[in-house]
Amino acid sequence: MAEAFISYSRKDKEFVQKLYEALKQQKLDIWVDWEGIPPTADWRKEIYEGIEAADNFIFIISPNSVASTVCREEIAHARKHNKRLVPIVWQYAEGIDPELAKINYIFFQESNDFEQAFQSLLKALDTDLAHVKQHTRLLMGALEWDQKKRNNSYLLQGSELEEAEQWFTQGAGKEPLITSLQQEYIGESRKAQKIRHRKRLIGLTSGLLISTGLAIFAAIGWKQADQLRIEAQKSELRALISASDARFTSNRNTIDALIEGLKAGKQLKQLTQAKANIPIQEQQEVIEVLGQAVYWVRERDRLQGHSNYIQSVSFSPDGKAIATASGDNTVKLWNKQGLLQKTLKGHLDQVVSVSFSPNSQILASASLDGTVKLWKQDGKEPKTFKKLNTKIRSVSFSHDGKILASGSDDNIVRLWNIEGQELKMLKGHTGTIYSLSFSHNDQILVSASLDGTVKLWNKDGKELKTLEEHNNTVTSVSFSSDNILASASLDRTVKLWNTEGKLLSTLEKSEAQSSRIYSVSFSPDGQTLATGNDDNSVTLWQKNGQELTTFRGHSSRVNQVTFSPDGRTLTSASQDKSVKLWQIDRPWQTILTGHQAGVNRVNFSGDGKAIATASDDGTVKLWNQQGKEIKSLKINDYTIWDVNFSPDGQIIAAVSLDEGVVRLWNQQGQLLKTFKHGDRIRIHSVSFSPDSKMIATASQDRTVKLWNRQGQLLRPLDHSATVYSVSFSPDDKMIATGSNDGEVKLWNRQGQLLKILKHGASVYSVSFSPDSQTLASAGADNRVKLWQLDGGAIASLDGHSAAIWQVTFSPDGKMIATASDDGTVKLWHKDQTLIITLTGHSGEVNGISFSPDSKTLVSGSKDGTAILWNVENLTLDNLMGRGCDWLHDYLKNNPNVSQSDRNLCEGVQTQAKY
Repeated sequence: MAEAFISYSRKDKEFVQKLYEALKQQKLDIWVDWEGIPPTADWRKEIYEGIEAADNFIFIISPNSVASTVCREEIAHARKHNKRLVPIVWQYAEGIDPELAKINYIFFQESNDFEQAFQSLLKALDTDLAHVKQHTRLLMGALEWDQKKRNNSYLLQGSELEEAEQWFTQGAGKEPLITSLQQEYIGESRKAQKIRHRKRLIGLTSGLLISTGLAIFAAIGWKQADQLRIEAQKSELRALISASDARFTSNRNTIDALIEGLKAGKQLKQLTQAKANIPIQEQQEVIEVLGQAVYWVRERDRLQGHSNYIQSVSFSPDGKAIATASGDNTVKLWNKQGLLQKTLKGHLDQVVSVSFSPNSQILASASLDGTVKLWKQDGKEPKTFKKLNTKIRSVSFSHDGKILASGSDDNIVRLWNIEGQELKMLKGHTGTIYSLSFSHNDQILVSASLDGTVKLWNKDGKELKTLEEHNNTVTSVSFSSDNILASASLDRTVKLWNTEGKLLSTLEKSEAQSSRIYSVSFSPDGQTLATGNDDNSVTLWQKNGQELTTFRGHSSRVNQVTFSPDGRTLTSASQDKSVKLWQIDRPWQTILTGHQAGVNRVNFSGDGKAIATASDDGTVKLWNQQGKEIKSLKINDYTIWDVNFSPDGQIIAAVSLDEGVVRLWNQQGQLLKTFKHGDRIRIHSVSFSPDSKMIATASQDRTVKLWNRQGQLLRPLDHSATVYSVSFSPDDKMIATGSNDGEVKLWNRQGQLLKILKHGASVYSVSFSPDSQTLASAGADNRVKLWQLDGGAIASLDGHSAAIWQVTFSPDGKMIATASDDGTVKLWHKDQTLIITLTGHSGEVNGISFSPDSKTLVSGSKDGTAILWNVENLTLDNLMGRGCDWLHDYLKNNPNVSQSDRNLCEGVQTQAKY
């Protein structure tokens, strides 16, 4: 195996020889085709084998190599096998492969210092060296196994298999990415090893029968055999836990982590039935990986069957069918459950665009062969429009179904009737037409072009306006239901326009290295946009420009995105030969986005109909149960640290850091009262008494102050350091306060000190159980202490790896939730055993609150979001039921699913279908 394969144009040979010699002096084995292998099948095979056997793929960028067909083929083969790409700039060039364009270049131009650039190259080649070398070794093994018709004798065994599984787990998300073939190779190796174990056990039992007789076999043989089998299953369980977690870390929204999590759940159930001794921690890890996969999965199904890239995907308006257009010259029709219905053949070149008629009965396809074809749903002989001497890139039906527009490489938009008669030619663009869209009233047709412009035409073909704000190719256009126009471009932006051509806003990602955009589509209600991106991702945006979320999971560029007619599903077509179906709404989780900075505290109203969030951006926001923002209360420029509802639902109280002011509103957002705890001091907590008549505030001034609803001070409660938390007992007899002095103090309502509990570290949160018999305190020591107020034993909840900022009991008393700086929320049974760890926030979690029915938990994080989690019945059986519901169509209909995976959900009790 070589350290690197160098792909270059023979015209740049002199520079490559210099680079090669420098690399050889470092004792690196480099694969270079110096003289050129004869251009035959053997030549291509030898080149490809050289790429496969190399740890790195170095591409020498120059105008010569960028224009070379052979170089493009070499890049494609390297990408196919997820080789680490190392682009070197020898001469400036345009039109560089998108996968290379997004990687940091190493500049070896004549104006650059060769030695300095060479050291950068060596550093790049040395990064994650062990991972890269194992990637190559396993790729070579997997390819040999595949070429030998997947003969089991070529699979991994013993320590090699264990090392490969460890590499797979630790290498998730690393470059070069793990290939699907490698994944299959490792998985099949594990299955084969299990079979070998079984055969060995059978052989063992046979030998025992022959040599020692049936009695000894019954006493010893079966016991040993069963023990070996159980140990193998336990080993596999650990591997499945690691695999699910690795896939979640790599791509949390795809189905891959869920599949591995379900396998782990199934394995755990089998071991439990066999009465195997499985450590509690391992059982909890199964629920954890399965739970995180269930909560975060958004990929609902996957359409696979094309043998080349998929350029276009379209839902039929009745929602019953999906059409895909591919570089393999075919169109495929699928039902909404992802089952392939028909493959439409007839085009002589790549099919790059499909569009359904409004009545869903006709499908139009456009091809680089210069034709448009109309297909009926039965797939019989299509109507073919006259062949053009140009490649057709786009096709779109008008909303009344009478007109079909096509765009082509000759820079012309053509209008046709459905009989195939050409009605008009719209000329004006100076570059290829990539996308077309009719306004919903069919009064305007808009076209997007390589020339960087968008043109608006009326229904008679007259040019109305040219939009020139983009500074690169415009790849896609889409009208919303209220006739707002979106245009997407390789300039990495989406622009929104009205029908007069006035620019309304520009949508662009906040990251400096944002990706080029190849597709844009409005949801049916016109409130959400989706973009398909060059970095293999799909992004959802609100129409106001706020970025909602990004789905990752494709292994190559996303060419087109489109919504289902009901707006619940988004499809993405990719260069990786697949279409993914993403579910927009989350049945088990809702993310609240809208704050411009971290969220510190969250709270449900007493009736559960509203949620309040307090943020570093100086606002309190109110949301409904579905996670829709109801109202935003802009207070000041200070951090709002806590917000709480009065139990009677009439008042909202909020306090801020560094200001010392308490504010009271009604639920309509009207300010009722302000009063000061102290002059410009930090207030960390605000809490209402159960009867809603008293308000308590905890502060940096070492006091808790008790107030009536009119803001009159009733009495102070003293600590010797900053007080972070205050809480009333549900029976209204006690008040608990937690302080930086490491103490929890219990008081009666009259302010008399009843008891001091020594937590032993700064206390950030205190909370009573619903029956007022237990108190929980949490803080800087990463643990929760549970205190029985009748004098019983102290218990401890350990598991977080950073400070805990809030602890709370569920209203039904069955669960305890903790929020930590480690970015997680943990749910515990009241007997102190861990139920599940909720992962997904990308920052510290500061606030949590249960809904009154205990079925929903809301968490707030420094990542600027709050998340609503469905926490009802979080058992292994329930999570497996949720997961199997989700995967039903994929497991049943996808042709790439193995038979063992197809049976994964047999015997699982599923939930209501989502």
